[in-house]
Order: sequence, then C-alpha cells, then structure tokens
Amino acid sequence: MRDYPVKRTVKKKLAEEGLKNIMERYFEGVKDEGDAVLAHYGAMKSIRARYDGKKLWVETDTDASASDELALDTVRVYNRFLEEATGYTAKERKKLANKAAKEGA
Repeated sequence: MRDYPVKRTVKKKLAEEGLKNIMERYFEGVKDEGDAVLAHYGAMKSIRARYDGKKLWVETDTDASASDELALDTVRVYNRFLEEATGYTAKERKKLANKAAKEGA
C-alpha cells in the first residue's frame, strides 16, 4: 500500500464522499468497503483507496498479462486520478517521494 501526501487545498474535497466521487470519474465498479473505496479499471484488477485526513492510501492489484496498450492507458488514467485526488502532478509526487526517502520517512 502506497501513501500519497495531499495538498491542503484538496483535503476538503476528499472528505466525506469526495474520494468516492473522484474514483467514479476514473474507474469502474466503484463501491464502499468500510473506510475504503474499491474499484477496477483496465489492467488494474482492483484499486483500493482510503483517505485518513492527512494522506491518501492506495493499494492496487494489476494484471501482468494485460497488453502494453491497455497497461499504458491504465497508467495514464491512474496518474490523472492521483493528480486530482492529491493535487500533485506525477513529477511533483516523485520529488516528494524522493525527498521523503532521503529523510528516511
């Protein structure tokens, strides 16, 4: 399970049903499961996401036998979802992850 920092301006949007609404725009079969939201899309057999008020936690299960074209489309959609849900672009998320790794977090 990966955790992603969330911009302060996006935190209000994720509260309550916000995460589910965002996931419905990008994925299929969206449903609640306890404190998490489950869905699937393309080469992702499942995506499970939850927001704890500070960070977005995401766990995915991918289909390794998916075609390259399907896998590429899935990555694009997943990155668009993360950008809307966290407020950070893929490049910004990478910088933040590298910074956290250097700090030993």
